[in-house]
Amino acid sequence: MVKTTINLESEVYRELVSEAVKKYGTTKTLSRIINEKLKSAKKPTLDIVKKTAGVWKIKETGYEYTKRIREESEKRTEKMGIE
Repeated sequence: MVKTTINLESEVYRELVSEAVKKYGTTKTLSRIINEKLKSAKKPTLDIVKKTAGVWKIKETGYEYTKRIREESEKRTEKMGIE
């Protein structure tokens, strides 16, 4: 466990204290409440990544895409007479 000092806005602090008292009956669990909130804030992003992984199909690699775009660009510049 690491100790640190943070500056909270008054309203945020009041909400956290209120939640700590409701959930655990004391303000001494404020760190516990903050840790729970921080952990739960990370989960949705991870869940979204897991749920959407593989949804789209990769049709070409980055190299193939770059090569195709460059070839198309070269064709357009040739048609326009630009070198």
